[in-house]
Amino acid sequence: MSKRELSRLIPFGIATLLVATHIIQTLLKPGYINDDGNPVTYVLLDSVLYAGIGLLIVLVLILVKKTIWKYLFAILTIVALTPLISFYSYTFSFGVGVIEVEATALVILILHLTFNNEVFDAFKALIKSEEKSEESELARVESIVNGFETRFNKKNTPELESIVKQNALVPEAIEAAKRLLEKRKRPTT
Repeated sequence: MSKRELSRLIPFGIATLLVATHIIQTLLKPGYINDDGNPVTYVLLDSVLYAGIGLLIVLVLILVKKTIWKYLFAILTIVALTPLISFYSYTFSFGVGVIEVEATALVILILHLTFNNEVFDAFKALIKSEEKSEESELARVESIVNGFETRFNKKNTPELESIVKQNALVPEAIEAAKRLLEKRKRPTT
């Protein structure tokens, strides 16, 4: 592996180190009996265990040289922003109102997106495709309205006013009737 390829693994290494630290600390802490005579043992946090399983899957993908690991790790890190999974037992989070974000996961995500630009580009492409779909939806609606305008063009003004007033047809048909009425109100030159 080249230095460039190794640098892409830095965020993954940080997350793995945090999870491994929690697991090792928990397993090495000896249990004891408290003052009431009850045994006290330490257990792994489920959220850290789930993150560890996710990181193991990502590690396997890295070892078999599948580039999908970058996207899976990004998704794993995004989920780590929530309380569902965490890379360490201690959380450093900040929030506004009911929205709370885990700072460690956010830093790891930013590092990952910085070192692996193609993941960031894929997220940008998703956002742009949503914008394009909104534009295509507007074009589709405009096409339907134009079709109704063509159909309603032979109707007289009271019929068009009735379509608008009754409000019983699809919104595109009502919009077409409104547009035709507006065109007929304008003086012709």
